[in-house]
Amino acid sequence: MEKKAKKIIDRFYKFFEMNVFDPKNLEHKEIVQKRVNKMMHTQLMTQWLKENSWFNKDELLTDEVIKFLIDCAVAFFDEEKFEKEINYNSNDWLKALDLRVSYVSKKN
Repeated sequence: MEKKAKKIIDRFYKFFEMNVFDPKNLEHKEIVQKRVNKMMHTQLMTQWLKENSWFNKDELLTDEVIKFLIDCAVAFFDEEKFEKEINYNSNDWLKALDLRVSYVSKKN
């Protein structure tokens, strides 16, 4: 799963509109990867991934999950602010992810 996420991040990272992150800066990319890994390994996200059997099987929906994680990861440059503002181990955060994925699945 982590390899897949890393590949998708490599593919999409450079296309994101980011105020402070530089897609060509390896240090910035490492920050984003670290944050995505944090979000992917919370207890709630692990449960969510188990419940969504299409993850890693449906490319479009899997890509959308990773894009959502990248959006969250690049929302704040400051680590403290990221931790404070992005409550990635909450039901509300997972609801936002569900909403985004359901929007994409309805379009198809």
